[in-house]
Amino acid sequence: MAMCSNIDVSRYWCPNRECPDYGEKGRRNIVLKEKYGKEERWLLKCKTCGHCFSETRDTIFFGLMTPREEVLRTLAMIPEKGSIRGTARATGHDKNAICRWLKIAGEHCKEVTDYFLKDL
Repeated sequence: MAMCSNIDVSRYWCPNRECPDYGEKGRRNIVLKEKYGKEERWLLKCKTCGHCFSETRDTIFFGLMTPREEVLRTLAMIPEKGSIRGTARATGHDKNAICRWLKIAGEHCKEVTDYFLKDL
C-alpha cells in the first residue's frame, strides 16, 4: 500500500528499549503505518520489533488535541500580548490550556538543553 507523505521517517528511531534498534536513527526500520485522529497524525512502526508510536512522541505536541500550528501561534503570541490572559482573550483558548502548553514546552526545552549541555 503506497502512502503519500511529507514525513521523513529517517528522523525517527524505535522508542522500545527492548528493541535491538532502540534509539538508532537511519536503520530503515521505521515505516509509516497509518494516520489517526482528527489531525491525521502518523502512526509509525518499527519493522524490527513491531512497536508502534506516534510521530509526535517525545515532542511538546504528544497527547494534545489542538493542532500544532495553533499551539505554536498561541505560545508565540504570549510576549506580544504581554500576558497569558491577554493571549487567551485574543485566541479564544482557555488560559489554563495555554498554561499547560507553556509548562509542557518549558519542560521539553529543559530536557533538550540538559541533554545537549551534558558533559560540557
